Amino acid sequence: MNKLVIIGNGFDLAHGLKTSYKDFILWHINKVFYQHGKNKESNLIKIDSNLPYSKISTIDDLKRYKGYNDNISRFKIEGKYDFVNHILKNIETYNWVDIEKEYYDRLIEIYKPFEKYESYETKDLNNLNKSLYLISTDLQEYLLSNVSGKAKRNHEIYELFYEIGNSENYLNFDINKTTMMVLNFNYTDTFQLYFDKQTFPQHVGNYIHGKLDDSKNHIIFGYGDETDEYYEKLENLKDNEFLKHMKSFAYLQTPNYKDLFKFLDQDHLEEDKREKFDVYIMGHSCDVSDRLLFTHIFEHPLMNSVKLYYYERPDGTNDFFEKTQELSRHFRKDAKHKMRKCIVPFSESKPLPQSKPQN
Repeated sequence: MNKLVIIGNGFDLAHGLKTSYKDFILWHINKVFYQHGKNKESNLIKIDSNLPYSKISTIDDLKRYKGYNDNISRFKIEGKYDFVNHILKNIETYNWVDIEKEYYDRLIEIYKPFEKYESYETKDLNNLNKSLYLISTDLQEYLLSNVSGKAKRNHEIYELFYEIGNSENYLNFDINKTTMMVLNFNYTDTFQLYFDKQTFPQHVGNYIHGKLDDSKNHIIFGYGDETDEYYEKLENLKDNEFLKHMKSFAYLQTPNYKDLFKFLDQDHLEEDKREKFDVYIMGHSCDVSDRLLFTHIFEHPLMNSVKLYYYERPDGTNDFFEKTQELSRHFRKDAKHKMRKCIVPFSESKPLPQSKPQN
């Protein structure tokens, strides 16, 4: 049986790495706040403050600073783009944010007036795309300076990989022969901690969304749900700015997408010799920002089963139920029965082991 291991941001978080959008936003605010002088600004935000710098470690810290505004002290933070202000507001209100999903929602809001007036604000569209580009650039800087290379191998996670692959299955990788592929949605290479680089070449991992500091595999930052009711409408506008940050077009810049389906389809083999594959999900939210890609994987005729390594919260609860709800969105209406048959039940599933946060 072939194996496809899907890795998402929760995998890095499980290693104690601060890779959430919230961590990135707080880092960016601190970088600007730390600047000397009155004019504290970046390409994304501006801070007007006469308060001495003290690290803002949490959203509650940020709220406290913003509450200082009176006749004597002040702390005002403002995004240079409407989208950045929207992100700042969401992170304060909900303590988390999905930047890529928020980007697509804003894209639809810009489009909607076209349905009634056959026009839209080109300036708003251009500013939205520019702000997402600048966010992605600063995100790479954050990950390179604060996250990259800081993960340590977790023995319990190593045991999971060993259990999934069996040692004899993942030596001497060849895309035409291997029985295992790691589909990495992260920009980091944390998963490589679990494979001997002498016997398990680097390209065993498919960096489907790109890799940090790799000029041949730039990071992909955007949205990927072509099944959404508005996507076709955006295409029909024939304004490429609406499609600028759609993942489908970024996938064409590297062979990663093609390599994935070469592994799954096994077209180089006779039909009766093709192996089914099991899917293992470690730390991916399974949300709709990658819906079309996931749909092609989960509805693939050779897909056999899906096993979730769920997140077990400190209070003993877990997100297995929510993960299955997210997974269901990647199976079309006529494939719901397959979904219920292929997802490994909770009683046969395991939590993803968690390391302590890295300082």
